[in-house]
Amino acid sequence: HINQNWNGFYKVIAQTNLVLDKVPGINPMDAVQKKRIIGEASFVRAWAYFYLVRLWGDVPLIVKPITSPSDPNFAPARTPQAQVYKQIVDDLVLAEAAGLPFMDASGRTSTAAIKTELAKVYLTMAGQPLNMGAAYYKLAADKAKEVIDYSTSNPSSLGLFAN
Repeated sequence: HINQNWNGFYKVIAQTNLVLDKVPGINPMDAVQKKRIIGEASFVRAWAYFYLVRLWGDVPLIVKPITSPSDPNFAPARTPQAQVYKQIVDDLVLAEAAGLPFMDASGRTSTAAIKTELAKVYLTMAGQPLNMGAAYYKLAADKAKEVIDYSTSNPSSLGLFAN
């Protein structure tokens, strides 16, 4: 099961790396659609790395497609957790700026999901093992409040409890 999880997360990362590498060069393609696809792929890659880093700590950080066994990243070394978390935050911030709908009933990535994941990441970074402290607790609270405020303004959209 452990091997399946590890391999499964890296398959997701490989697919998102390919999307993030190839989609910007597709022409003709609507710019809004490109931005959406890149935002969704960034979110999915961040989600996979967030699971990996919480389960295994330092993990290989691969952000470009690997095209052959002779590629230097074919057997990468582990990357310190702080760098992995930085990549996770960078991916989520990029995804947050992609202009995705706040809620998407179809199951596609939504801004609410991105903001919620970013709040969880900041909260994790605030405590063990990075101990980034109060500033990251505040970032987590602020990001969660954005989701709560949206839910308060649109009570039927997210289905959060009133308190």
